[in-house]
Formats: sequence, structure tokens, C-alpha cells
Amino acid sequence: MAVVQMKYINIMGPVRMFDGFVLEHIINKNIQIEPSYKTIRTHGLIPFEEDSTYDRLKKRMQILNEKIGAKVETFDQDSLAGEILGDFDIGATYSFIETLEKRFDEHKSAMANLNTEIREREQIINQIQPISELEVDIHEMFSFSFMKFRFGSMPKENLEKKKDYLDELDVIYVPVSEEDDIVWLSYFMPTQVSPVIDNVFSALGFERVKISDQVHGMPKLALEKLSAEIKELKDRMKHEESDLESFIEKEHARFSKLYTIVLYRAKINEVKSLASYIGDTFVLTGWLPHKDFAAFEKKIESIDHIVLSSEDPEYVMTSTPPTLIKNKGIFKHFESFVTLYGLPSSREVDPTKLLTLTYVLMFGFMFGDVGQGLVIALAGAYLFFARKMASTGMLIWLGVSSTIFGFLYGSIFGNEEIIRPLFISPLHDKNSIMNILVISAVYGAIIILISIFANIINSFRAKDWGRMIFDKNGIAGLLFYGGVIVCVILSLLAGRVVLTTAAVVVVIIIPMIMLIFREPLENLLRRRDRIMPREKGMYFVESSFEIFETVLNFFSGTLSFLRVGAFALNHAGLSLAVWSLARMMSGIGGIIVVIIGNLLTIVLEGLIVGIQCLRLEYYEMFGRFYAGEGHEFKPVRVADD
Repeated sequence: MAVVQMKYINIMGPVRMFDGFVLEHIINKNIQIEPSYKTIRTHGLIPFEEDSTYDRLKKRMQILNEKIGAKVETFDQDSLAGEILGDFDIGATYSFIETLEKRFDEHKSAMANLNTEIREREQIINQIQPISELEVDIHEMFSFSFMKFRFGSMPKENLEKKKDYLDELDVIYVPVSEEDDIVWLSYFMPTQVSPVIDNVFSALGFERVKISDQVHGMPKLALEKLSAEIKELKDRMKHEESDLESFIEKEHARFSKLYTIVLYRAKINEVKSLASYIGDTFVLTGWLPHKDFAAFEKKIESIDHIVLSSEDPEYVMTSTPPTLIKNKGIFKHFESFVTLYGLPSSREVDPTKLLTLTYVLMFGFMFGDVGQGLVIALAGAYLFFARKMASTGMLIWLGVSSTIFGFLYGSIFGNEEIIRPLFISPLHDKNSIMNILVISAVYGAIIILISIFANIINSFRAKDWGRMIFDKNGIAGLLFYGGVIVCVILSLLAGRVVLTTAAVVVVIIIPMIMLIFREPLENLLRRRDRIMPREKGMYFVESSFEIFETVLNFFSGTLSFLRVGAFALNHAGLSLAVWSLARMMSGIGGIIVVIIGNLLTIVLEGLIVGIQCLRLEYYEMFGRFYAGEGHEFKPVRVADD
């Protein structure tokens, strides 16, 4: 079982020791703090007033740290309190932060201005490049008597919307280049209509760049001058970046220490907001892993004036233990599927191992191919080890499973003629379709039985005897469904229907009685005053429908697993279609068809198979035994900020 057992703790001590105690024994010590004023029913218990002194400062420093990249400093136990709780000038810290913010704002503004100047010069170069061979002074182009020339930028959307309107005016416009939602363009017009045309373009958001103010002389010389200016501007940008890096390096140590102090002090205040006091005594409550309790208890015993008490989770009525699940190896990769459905509560079995084994087995059965499986496994290994994408680790095991089943099916990249099948060929064996579907149904029956056993275990841990004994997924359901399966197996072995009186009693009559009389039997078991429900007639009608629903549920649930075999056959059929199409092509065309066909199969069908496996896990397995109503274990840690 991967659910870590928890211990409920209650800590009391002098208020004057609160900050130091929390700093040294709660923060970063794998302890989750609960609101003590909600979990302890004691008269006179008062929650501490919320202190947000450091919250605003922390947020500003976190934003700055995205640029500075400081890490939370670590201190040894002897110097921790002195460094964090020593003299701290919050006013001076605010002044320091404002200095940093101002420097970053100046850098941002300077870089934006330089980028704008570079972009304008690059656009001017694009504008005059076509006339670079002309022997004419560019300045004179803007002094024509009968024609006016403009250059600038405007929103692309406005130009597209008003294109037909502009085409009717006495103007020629030439788009030069585009940037995101902006288009750079030039337009020419007769001098007498220039005021009207300028007003039209201005209304459309045209922003003019006056080339004549920046460029003089022949076009070739102007291009050289503009290129030199761009180089100078880029050098200034590098210099600005270098100055900023020097500034960060100079202030990094001071910022890092102040950042650490602020984070710790804000965290102390956060813990205090969950604590309470009565008189001069503070009260802290929370949870920590059971395995850590002995060491924590020993440490607390050595501290004067601090009192620690504890309780096991089953005796705590005002708080539910948080969930911490720990799995290793292959099971770690599939934890995300479990948490996506819901965290197990402290009284539930962690289904990660069961999900992992059944999911990997189903995927391989449905997507069995040596070549495609190896591609999936190698892709998963690359993403997991080289790109450090933790969630892709499962692809390695899914690919391995697919490869193993590929050998069993004799399929490599969809071709079933290269290697001999070790077990069955989905398309070539005479009875393969029926065999695969039968195997799928048997597999589904096994999964349902395992789910019923898991529900019985979870019900026992929760001491929910009615659910354990009388539920359709409890002992009653096990007798019925398991009994039916045993009868079917015996009948197949004997070659005739095996249904004795004893079997009818055990498999049908007893489970039906348990299901029909669930509520009265459960009331009797719990020794309640009222055994039978008030509306007896309505109760028995509802029970009869529940029996019908139970039988239908088991039948449909078993048939749902036929899709496992159906997808295995579908995969083989799709692969056959790819190779048939490839044989119709010649030479390189056939190879391209095989490559593209296999890639599409891996990506599209692999995704569909993965989703179908997850659906069966959630609806046909988890739905029978797993509630997933736990809440995450969140210890007090500064690093989490």
C-alpha cells in the first residue's frame, strides 16, 4: 500500500516562543498545519489576527526574482533563528526593492526604444532597397512639387477592411513587410489631394515614419549609413544588457538574503493565521507522516515549555488525514492517472499498482506491434531522460508491453509475414477473432472480480459493514458474479450445463436475498431500533429494480472489455490496409506509404487506445471500489512559494 499513514498532533507552548518554534520545528519539516480553532473544541480558544505585513513585499520580490533568479538560502539550525528573526528594517527593504524595480523599468524602456529605432531603420532599408541604384538625392524625393510620398505602419486588419475603398482614391499604396498585426507600407499621391489622403490613412491608424528626417544623399550611401546605425543600436542594446547583468550580479547577494528572510517571515505569519491561543499559550494542530513521528516526538521532548500530544486518525473526529502517496519505479509514472480521478483517502487502498499493471497489459493487448512498440518506448525514453518530461515515463512501459504482444502476434510495423507469431495471429488464424474476444471477456471478468475484492478491502478498512457484505460490489455481488463464472467454467469443462440445487442457492438465492434485504440486514447488524423501512412496498419495488440493474451492470461491464479485443483486431486490420496500399505503389512510393501509415497509426490509434484503456480503468474498475475523496498532503515549506 502506497498511502502513507498519518499521525494527528497537537502542540502547545508559550506565545512568546511561537515564531522561533515554527521556524525551527514546523517549516520545512514535513508537517501540515490545520486551523486549530476549527479542529479543537475548547472554550476560550482565540485565533491569531491575520498579519499580512510581508505578503505584499513577498509578491513584489517574487516578480523581481523571475529576473534575478535568486534561490532560497539555507541556514544551519544554529544560525537559522538569528538570520530570520534578527533585526530587519522593512522600510529599507522596500526602498531597496523600489531601486531594483526602477532599474528594471529603465532597462525595459531603453530596450523598447532601441528596438523601435532598429525596426524603423530596417523598414526604411526595405523601403529604399528597390531604388538603391538610382542616382538621386532621397531628400529631393520628398520635395516633389506635384507628388507626395509617405512611409509608415498601420494595423493589417484596417488595411484589409478598407482595401476596396482605398483603391477608389487617387493614391498608390505599396505594402513593404508585415509584423504580427502591423503592415509597413508606402503610398504616393498627387500634391493637391494629399491633405485628404493623409486624413484617410490617419483615420485608419497609419503612423508615419519620416524618412526624409533620417536619410539624406544617394540611396546606396543612405543604406550604408542606416546599416551602420543599426549596428550601433544593437551594440547599445548589448551594452545595456551587460550593464543590467552587472547590476544584478552586484545586488544578487543582498536580494537573495532579504528574499529568504521575507519568505520565511511570511510563512511564519501564514502558520500563525492557522493557529490559536488561550491566554499566553499557543495551540497548533496538524498532521505528519507516522514514520516521522517518533523522531519529532523525541525532538519536542527536549524543548522546555512545549507540550506535544497525538492521536491516530481513526480517533480524530474534527479533521480528516491528508493523503500522501509514494510509489517507486514503474508505478510512479502512472500516479498521475490516479490523481486525475481523485486522491485515495486514508482508508482506501492506493490503486496505482493495480491500474499500472492492468493498463500496461491492456495497452499491449490492444496495440501489439514490435516495431511500433519500440518506437513508442524509444520516444518515451528520449522525452523522459533527455528532455526531463516526467509524465512521459509511462510511454517506455507502454512501448515495452506493445513490443511483447507484437512478438505474440507476429507483427512488426504492421507486417505479420516477417516474424512468426508466438501465440496467435489476429488476422491469419482461423479462429483468431473469436479467441481474442473470448480472452478479452475473461480478462474483463478477472478485472471485475479484482475490483470486488478491492471494494471489500476498502469497506473493511472504513468499517462500512453494509457496503462490504450487502453491496453489489461486496460479498453479495462476489457470490453472484463469482458463482456465475464458476458455473460457466464447470459447464464448459463438463460439456453440459452444471447447475445444482446447492449452486442455485449459493449463487442466486442467497445473493438476491442479501441485495433485496440490504437495508434491514444492515440495520440489524448495526443494532438500530428500526429494522424495516417505513415504506415497505416502495422499498421492495426499488430493491427489485436494483437487482435488475445489478445483473445488467455485471453483464454490460463484462461485455465492455470486448473492446480490448476489438481494438486488437482493428489495429491488425489497419496495419493490413497500410501494407496493402504500399504494395500497390512502386519503389519509393511504397516506402513512404509504410512510413506515413505507421506514424499515423502510432500517433492516432495509439492515442485512441490509451484513452479507451483509461475509460475501462475509470468506469469498469475504479467505479466499483474507488471513491478518490482524499485531499493532498501539503506540508509547510518555504520552497513551495
